Amino acid sequence: MAQDSNQIDVSLEVGKKKTFATALDWPGWCRRGRDEAAALQALVDYGPRYSQALKGTGLGFRAPPDVSKFVVVEQLVGNATTDFGAPDRAFPEDDAPVEPVELDHAWEIEDRME
Repeated sequence: MAQDSNQIDVSLEVGKKKTFATALDWPGWCRRGRDEAAALQALVDYGPRYSQALKGTGLGFRAPPDVSKFVVVEQLVGNATTDFGAPDRAFPEDDAPVEPVELDHAWEIEDRME
């Protein structure tokens, strides 16, 4: 997890032709670029649109002003699917068990969105 609340943990899936940057704590916030720097910048550029999608959820998401707010916590080697233009690798964190408090929080969010 990021060291302070203003930082965002990011994972990278790095292929030979394309790289995907994925914000670990914000499902669906994933963008691609030709390399790591371009993928991270694309994530920043898409931040305001992602923020609009979460408007009214009470999650407190704030789009970062630049890539300095990202902390790359893991990096995986991509494959042919990555280079084709789609993320394909599962991050180890995806298999981690979900704590009951996180599930309760997810249900609260769903209730607010209905």
